[in-house]
Amino acid sequence: MEELALLTSLAVFTLLAAGCSIIFNKIRLPALIGYIVAGIIVANVWTITPESEEIVEILSNIGLVMLMFCIGLEINLKKIHKQGIFAMGIAIIQLPIMMFGGIVGGMLLGFDMVQCICLGAIISGSSTAVVLAVLKSQKSLDSDHKETLVLVLIMEDIGQVIILSIITPIMASHNPSVDLNSLIVMVVSIIVFMVLSIVVGLRLIPRVINWVSDNVSDEIITVLSVGLAFGMALMAIHIGLSMAIGAFLMGMMIAASRKSKEINHKVEPMRDLFMAIFFISIGMKITVSSLVENLGTIFVIYIMFLVLMIVAVFVAYWINNDTCRNGFLSAVSLATMGEFAFIIAQEALSLGAIPPSLYTSVVGAALVSMVCLPFISRYADRIWEKSVSCCPRPVYNACCNVNSARDRAYTKAYATSKKSRKMMYRSMTHTYINILAIIGIQIAFYFIIPAAVDWITGNFGGNDTVWGIGMLLVNFMVLSIPVYHLVNNVKFLDSMIINGAKRIAKREGSASEPGDIYQRFLEINTYIMVIALTAVIIIVSPNSIGFWQHMVMLGLAALVLAAIMYRRARASKRSRSVSEESPDDDLGDDL
Repeated sequence: MEELALLTSLAVFTLLAAGCSIIFNKIRLPALIGYIVAGIIVANVWTITPESEEIVEILSNIGLVMLMFCIGLEINLKKIHKQGIFAMGIAIIQLPIMMFGGIVGGMLLGFDMVQCICLGAIISGSSTAVVLAVLKSQKSLDSDHKETLVLVLIMEDIGQVIILSIITPIMASHNPSVDLNSLIVMVVSIIVFMVLSIVVGLRLIPRVINWVSDNVSDEIITVLSVGLAFGMALMAIHIGLSMAIGAFLMGMMIAASRKSKEINHKVEPMRDLFMAIFFISIGMKITVSSLVENLGTIFVIYIMFLVLMIVAVFVAYWINNDTCRNGFLSAVSLATMGEFAFIIAQEALSLGAIPPSLYTSVVGAALVSMVCLPFISRYADRIWEKSVSCCPRPVYNACCNVNSARDRAYTKAYATSKKSRKMMYRSMTHTYINILAIIGIQIAFYFIIPAAVDWITGNFGGNDTVWGIGMLLVNFMVLSIPVYHLVNNVKFLDSMIINGAKRIAKREGSASEPGDIYQRFLEINTYIMVIALTAVIIIVSPNSIGFWQHMVMLGLAALVLAAIMYRRARASKRSRSVSEESPDDDLGDDL
């Protein structure tokens, strides 16, 4: 009976998936849509037996492992290090904007914080398969920009794996069966697993694969690689991560070996078969009635994703000093939700972090984005030209002025020495890392504060209000560390712009000096800025602590700020008195 169920499931699923994919291929849409539609048809037409459901679950897990393993195989860290600096700059700006926008959008839609974080993670990236298919017919971008977009997609994949690793404990915390101690163990295990995978695995696994390729046949290399992928997926499951992360990391390790391309080529047929089953299983969780009931939410999520993606990528290109036209065309080309949207949504659904209605909505929005991308990409160039021509002149002139200010800032920064430019890039990277650290700390404290207050009150007694204020002060102290480094990095970049402007003025023989605003910013006391900025961030960040407790924390911060300003004023007064006395002292010495 089990053999019959297996053969029946494979025959129905693969033939239906092939038929749907052929239909969508004829209208120039990706095969991926056909797989999901086949799953929806199966769920609504065919009576699924428990045996068939179990078979689909097993085969879809194999497909997930193979899909993530092959994505990891395509990521060559050495190539990214040499050629992907610009793409890395795009991704590290785009992904946090998408995450933050998804969280805010989820709040506006009435979701709880965990659901908002899941929504932000789901919409954060693009579909590699769909975008690559669309880029082949894209004529408005040249080959260099298309290659850059491919590198951006790779960086998105890496970023979304990191996001999935980070939010897995958050999704698990939404499950009532997971207690605080288990959650702490899971977080520590994930950190250890990721560090060992990156530090040890990237050094050991490529050497093993290279040794096997030099001494054994190619068939054994393929078997060994696939076995390592499933072994790493198993390890990831044991520590509480998704099997997708383990398979991806193993693929990335093997990508550093000499035979990575040959391994990828031999694994592709196996990946295509089981990947189809994986996407069929995604469609099987959706009914036509649920799609109709959530039709409004589907289009709201799609519009939110489309606007956020275009804005995030456009801003990233603009900050990285590319033209506005290339930024817009690239943003439109990436406006489709990716494979990770389905992976993260499925993981969130299995952990109980999101309800079935939200799962249906995000999968439906992903399908809409895949269907719409070829059409909006085809007319992106016309949309840009029409927008520029129809833009009101005052708005157009204001945009040109902002663009000119950016160009002048980069010109001033580039006017410094080569060593200084390297320091500038390093400082910009550190600035962005500090911003991400600030966001991560506030998200972590959103979940930590209520659990910590309950635990402290239960073990040591006392008042919830007092301990809440204490946790706010702990949050203040922890947050002030990245804020301090952020302020110092921004001041360093400001000084770079000032020095570059002075070099340009000296070279051109002009008397122009950098604007007063740059100099005034440097003169502000660092500690005053850190305290003020940290207090503002804590007040605007959502948490479970009441309003007046925030005011107590703000009052304490104001007292510290006043003490610093008082000490600074006394020090300034003392230095002025010393400088006034020094001429007399010099005169006395001369006499």
